[in-house]
Amino acid sequence: MSRRPPSSILIVRLSAIGDVVHGLATLDALHAALPDTRFGWLVEELSAPLLENHPALDKIYIIPRKRWRGKISRVFFSEIVPFFREIRRDGWEATLDLQGITKSAVAAKACGAKIRAGHGPPRDREFSRFFYNRRASIKPTDIQVAQEALRLVECFDLSVPDPPPLGTINLLDGEKEAARERLREIGWSGEEFFQINPGSAWPSKRWPLDKFAEMARLLHERTGLRPMVLWGPGEEKWRDQLASDLADLAPLVSPATRTIRELATFISFASLFLGNDTGPTHIASVLRVPVICVFGASLCPRNSPWTGLAGDEMAVSVQRSELPCIQCLKRNCPLDGDKHFACLNGLEPSRVFQAAEPLLDHHFPRIHEQVAP
Repeated sequence: MSRRPPSSILIVRLSAIGDVVHGLATLDALHAALPDTRFGWLVEELSAPLLENHPALDKIYIIPRKRWRGKISRVFFSEIVPFFREIRRDGWEATLDLQGITKSAVAAKACGAKIRAGHGPPRDREFSRFFYNRRASIKPTDIQVAQEALRLVECFDLSVPDPPPLGTINLLDGEKEAARERLREIGWSGEEFFQINPGSAWPSKRWPLDKFAEMARLLHERTGLRPMVLWGPGEEKWRDQLASDLADLAPLVSPATRTIRELATFISFASLFLGNDTGPTHIASVLRVPVICVFGASLCPRNSPWTGLAGDEMAVSVQRSELPCIQCLKRNCPLDGDKHFACLNGLEPSRVFQAAEPLLDHHFPRIHEQVAP
C-alpha cells in the first residue's frame, strides 16, 4: 500500500553552488509529481539567490554561514535556536536531505519534520543515516550527482520521471534587461559570444590560463564568436591575464558581479561556455547554455554538468582519466616534478577541442563552400 504524500517537503542542500544547482532537478521532479505539496529549501547564503523566484518554492530559509562560522557556541541560543524555531513553527511534514552529511542531517532533524528522508547505504556519509527515518539505497554509486539526487524521490514512493528534468533557475525579465544594459556598457552590441570562466577556489580544478587562451583561439576559429572573460570576486588577476593574452581577439570582459544570481544572468546570454568544474559551469548547464567543462582532480563523470538526456549535445566533460592519481579529490596536488598538477598541466587544448567537436557541430554547423563545376 502506497503512503500518503507529504503535504509539505523542506529540501535541505546547504552548499556548494554546483551541488545546489544539481539539486534543482529533484525539486522540479517533486513539484511535477506532487503539485498540491508545499515546498521549501534550507540553504546557506552564497547559493540562496539561485533559488529566488522558483515557481515551486513557498519558502527559502537562509543560514548565515559567514556570521555563524566559528561562533556556534556564542550564537547558539541567541540566533541558531530562534532560527530553527521559526522553521518548526512553519510545520513542515517532511525534510529531504540531498547533501547527506552529518551537518545537513542534523539541520534537517532540527527542522522538526515527522518524516526525515535521505541517503541510505552505500551513499550515506559520516553519521547522516542515523538522523533519517526514510532512506533510499542508490546504486551504482558512481552515477551523476543530479541523477543520484533525483533517485531520492523514491523516499516518497515516486519514480524518476522520463525524461528527467534539468532544473530551473528562474531569471526575471527585469533582471535580464538590467544585465543586458550592463553588458552594453562594456561594449557588447548584441552579437553572439562565448564565455570563458577560468576561476575555481580549488587549485586542483583550475586549468592553466595559457591553455584557456589557446582553447579560446580554437573556439573563436571554429565558431567565429567573440570571447567574453567571466570572473568573480578575487579573480581579477586571472581576468586581466586572460584578457591580455587574448587582446588580438578583442575579448569582452564581464562587469563585476554583485551576487551569484547576477552572474547567472550574464551567463544566460552566452552561446557557449568554457570553464572548470565549478559553480558557474553548472549554472550554465541548467540555463541550457552548451558547456565545455575541464576536469582536474574532481570526479568525472559523476560531477559533470547535468544535461538530462541531452548528452554531449549540451555538455562535454574532459579529464585525463589515464593518470593513476586522477580523481584524488585533493585541493592541492601533493606530487612533485612532472607529476605536479599533471591532471591539468598535461591536458592539452587540442584534446579538449577534439572531445567538444560533436557539441560544436551540433550548435555551430560548419558552412561548406560550394565549388562551381
